Amino acid sequence: MRVRTVDGHLLIGDPRLPLRVLFFHYAGATALSMLPLARALPSGCAAVAFELDGRGELTDAPPVRSFDDAVKRLLPAFRSWVDRPAVVVGHGLGALLAHALVSALPGERRGHIRDVVLSGSRSPATTARLAAHPRAPFLTRTREELVTELRRHGGCPAELFDYPHMLDLAVTMLGQDLHLLDTYREPPAMPAGGGTDYHVWFGRDDQSLSPAELERWRLSTPSSPQPRDFAGDHVFLCQERPPAAALRELVSGRLAAVDREPPSPRCGAA
Repeated sequence: MRVRTVDGHLLIGDPRLPLRVLFFHYAGATALSMLPLARALPSGCAAVAFELDGRGELTDAPPVRSFDDAVKRLLPAFRSWVDRPAVVVGHGLGALLAHALVSALPGERRGHIRDVVLSGSRSPATTARLAAHPRAPFLTRTREELVTELRRHGGCPAELFDYPHMLDLAVTMLGQDLHLLDTYREPPAMPAGGGTDYHVWFGRDDQSLSPAELERWRLSTPSSPQPRDFAGDHVFLCQERPPAAALRELVSGRLAAVDREPPSPRCGAA
């Protein structure tokens, strides 16, 4: 699959294909963290991994100041790519961004969304309840506490801790991303139904996703989400092969259904 950047975001594959898979990365990561999942997708679809400002090809852009600011900055690009059937996938912070961005789409664009995979994240209601809305990053969590979080949750190479400069960059990025969770506000409820299937994926060892939390996700989505658990903890999505196989199976099914649909006018990103 060819990989290139478009307006700072990663495009994987041919955008003229009939189905798109749109990825949102987790806190402290970049769009590149979604590349292994994108490369495991079936042929016949293209993928876009969205990048938050201040990293990757968008290094020179100032970091977003709040969750609402992140949604506003991402929405024009997201909307432009939802001009045909699409599957949206977000992990951690990315799950909440995916949910908010889908809810912010106008009805005709939202109708293109076939599936939304919400992975490894507390529900909107719980995240909003826990949000302290500090004035700036690193007021709720110190840099030292964030280093401990990186060691505890994993998801980054062990060699990172041997290079103070790289560790400092990772902690800065993680702190800025967690500030988005600290400033989270739950989006308005979407109309029930609509033809979009929702999925909540989680690691069996992730203590933050209890049955009660899965029920709260149900109250925040237009249709009851289908839960699925995988081996691993919070970072299971990018460390285990079964989630990549499950996503490939899900997308393959959607691709087969799209191939049976009559053609419709397409506009937007190409």
